[in-house]
Amino acid sequence: MVNPPPEQLITPITEKRRVQILDEILACRPDEGPLRVFGYGSLMWSPCFDIVKEQVCRLRNYQRGFLIWSVFARGTPEKPGLGLGLELKEGASCDGILFTLSETTTREDLFPLWEREMWTDTYHPEWITVQVEDGFVSALTFVVSTDHLQYAGDLTISKKAAYIAEASGKYGTCHEYLSQTVAKMRELGFYDTEMEELLAAVDALKG
Repeated sequence: MVNPPPEQLITPITEKRRVQILDEILACRPDEGPLRVFGYGSLMWSPCFDIVKEQVCRLRNYQRGFLIWSVFARGTPEKPGLGLGLELKEGASCDGILFTLSETTTREDLFPLWEREMWTDTYHPEWITVQVEDGFVSALTFVVSTDHLQYAGDLTISKKAAYIAEASGKYGTCHEYLSQTVAKMRELGFYDTEMEELLAAVDALKG
């Protein structure tokens, strides 16, 4: 979708359905032990759960990008922003943070994460396998639903920059969202050409 969807078509899923999705994904955990979450966007610099360990990691065959129309968190219907999503792409890779949660973590402890990531069904939770320094482990992450109305598709850098430069929502500006994500990636030693080019383009528009 190359244009933002009409506001009235973007509706949150019900609380009942949100909890149902959580229970379904927890029921199919691939292994025992502590719960792990793969963060590739704002979770890297603003997690919403208690953490006992952080590790840099790599997810193969997925790509990070500004793929989702944001008309609430980082934009409005009048001036939509864009949000990060994870999309399947053969041969690609995405560096991020593997968060290990306490073994005492309950399903209720995950409600803030679910409220944040599963407000609509723009994402679907998945168990994926990430590579860390000493091997491979499974983790929970959120992958974009490419058939959802909020999926923005493959916009050019210039078009993404134009939306991001103007957008602001409940959680702040879209520009801040991008710049803080890139800053965290730089701090961790990650380099993402598209993210760097996008930030440079937005900075130029902002003057």
